[in-house]
Amino acid sequence: MANEMERNLKGFSGLLVRTFIKDFQNTQTDEVRAKYGYLNGWASLLINLVLAGVKFVLGFFSGSQALIADGLHSLGDLLTSLIVLFGFVIAKKPRDEKHPYGHANAELIASLIMSVLLIVAGFEFFRNGVSGLWEGQYHPIKADWITYLLLFGTILFKEWLWKFSKALSKAIDSKALEADAWHHRLDSLTTIVVLLGLFGSTQGILWLDDAVAISVSAVIIWSGIDLAKDSISPLLGENVPIQTIKEIRKIALLNPGIFNVHDVMVHQYGRKLFTSLHVEISEELSAVEMHDLAAEVQFRLMERFGGESIIHVDPIASNTPRYLEVTGVLNQFIESNEVLIEFHDLQFRDYLGTEVIYWEFSIDPSVMETEYPQIKEELAVQLQKIWLDSQLNFSLEPGYNIPA
Repeated sequence: MANEMERNLKGFSGLLVRTFIKDFQNTQTDEVRAKYGYLNGWASLLINLVLAGVKFVLGFFSGSQALIADGLHSLGDLLTSLIVLFGFVIAKKPRDEKHPYGHANAELIASLIMSVLLIVAGFEFFRNGVSGLWEGQYHPIKADWITYLLLFGTILFKEWLWKFSKALSKAIDSKALEADAWHHRLDSLTTIVVLLGLFGSTQGILWLDDAVAISVSAVIIWSGIDLAKDSISPLLGENVPIQTIKEIRKIALLNPGIFNVHDVMVHQYGRKLFTSLHVEISEELSAVEMHDLAAEVQFRLMERFGGESIIHVDPIASNTPRYLEVTGVLNQFIESNEVLIEFHDLQFRDYLGTEVIYWEFSIDPSVMETEYPQIKEELAVQLQKIWLDSQLNFSLEPGYNIPA
């Protein structure tokens, strides 16, 4: 791990990290991670501010709408870097009475606001470019060797920023810094396009500047929409990757007293995951043993993912002949029915001399929940024929977090 970090943090990037971040190798702590975010944020802010100013000035004096639009794109990158910096500052803030899950989602809200501003500005430049092409009112473009040299310099700076942010993102495994890095790369590519359009316009192809302005504005709009999607989805309660679910199940199943895990729910706030899950254990355990088992799983999950964890214990009569018999029948139904994924929480109760069987089926997530009543009715009819003297009480739920 240390060798990989050394490979990522080499050259001038490594020098900056070693100069400004104490204990830079201790990337698992929130304090050190925040310092990586601060370093990336301030470097991006200062460089993007200068580059945006250079592009605006060159665009104003040369009369190039494409250059002004590209300056706006650099300004958008500045705002993105500001969001990243703001996110690391807020994420470090401890939870309080009003915000028991912390403040990490403030980054998403700020990001959404910035994305809307980018989209609005992009549409305005798109409208101006289309209007210029439609009306054929082209403005003469003036550019000398100094203009080209300065623009080439902005490309070099943005390429360095891309490599710098990429190195920091790998060092602390940060999606936010990785996204910021690609914003820098996108800005350098658009500047190359603007440079070509500027050269073409000075050679007499006057409509090329407006055409490039349209293409750059389209990139700005696309960036705003993409940023908005990345912000809205987590705010709506985006699910975590299935690999994370697998890791949660693996951690729970480390305890030999647990033989099944289900109903895994995860809420993400920044880097912290707040988890809840059901574990099936033998009903022969005492109440104290059940508590200690759940507490052990809870501790492991909190240690790994940082947030709180709630463990619900399902005592199961797993060693009884009746449990094995019913389990065999239910597994056969799952194998013969493509919409069923698995079953869990199989319980037996006696109610006024009648056996009541409880369990839950997990359904293929692609099946619409409006179809559940019909599926349940058909299953109930088939199963009731097998257990005539028992009362069946089962439910259906989407198998969102069931690993294949």
